Amino acid sequence: MNIWLEALVVRNTHRIPAPSGPSGEGATVARQFDAALMSVGFKLSADVLRALSGLSEQTVRSVAVRTLATVREMAGDHVRHNSYFRDFPRNVPDTLDFWLGLLHETLQDAALAPAARGALRDGVLDLLTLKGYGRYQHTYEEMLAAQDELVTAAGDRVTVLHLGRALAEEAAELYLRLAESTTPLGEEDLETLEKLAAHHASGPHPERIPVRENRAVINRVRLALGAGLLVDTVTDVLRLACALSDGDVTLQEPTRFVSMPRPTRRALLAALDGVVRDDPGKLGDRSSGTAPPSEWRRSAGSPPSPRARGAR
Repeated sequence: MNIWLEALVVRNTHRIPAPSGPSGEGATVARQFDAALMSVGFKLSADVLRALSGLSEQTVRSVAVRTLATVREMAGDHVRHNSYFRDFPRNVPDTLDFWLGLLHETLQDAALAPAARGALRDGVLDLLTLKGYGRYQHTYEEMLAAQDELVTAAGDRVTVLHLGRALAEEAAELYLRLAESTTPLGEEDLETLEKLAAHHASGPHPERIPVRENRAVINRVRLALGAGLLVDTVTDVLRLACALSDGDVTLQEPTRFVSMPRPTRRALLAALDGVVRDDPGKLGDRSSGTAPPSEWRRSAGSPPSPRARGAR
């Protein structure tokens, strides 16, 4: 079982890949698994419970341990959270009142008052140095006791985990869904896409990648693995070069290219040749304002710094 891949599927699809293992009487452990999930706001669907009930207890226990670790992270239960204001969102002071209160405490402190008064006379006071700032006003346990009513109120909000298909199928579908997304992905989804792109370097391949950041992420992974690049235009290659230099793949800002290894330069030029060979009309990519590939073939083949501010 590929544990990290299974975790990505559970986190992003709320489906548990179809478990497999020796048959047995796993119903009791499955119910215990379900109860543990409910303690963090999740629950097994009926089809998952049925599937697990027919497997051995050890198999069900292994699935439970892996899945619980994933959902605890999803729920933030793996981190001890503490609120600065114990009754948040109630009883939070006005911003001005908050800072004036800290200033008053500081001026009442014999050790801190002289420096604070001197700073006030000079007209510059570092608020972060005020007494009490940055220190919790209560313990973690006190915060938990005060938040019990919020936990009770959230009891009716449960995320159900459904039964998925085989792990390979679920992972491939997730990869294609992220790669073919028509809207920009968040930072976490881009990291997931990067991992899945590496796992699926040999396929399946997305039919289209509408979002430029997604294409740049996928091609950076494929380049590192020595796989063929998925490019349709010379601009796609330019964006990849920008990504390799930690530049702006949207081409809104100029990028200063880093020195690239010869294999990388060869791969970029091979990708350019492939685009032009398939459609010579794409040579200049004039619609995007990108310089033609011939401009990239100077000296040893290292691309110049792109100046295509308006390229899309």
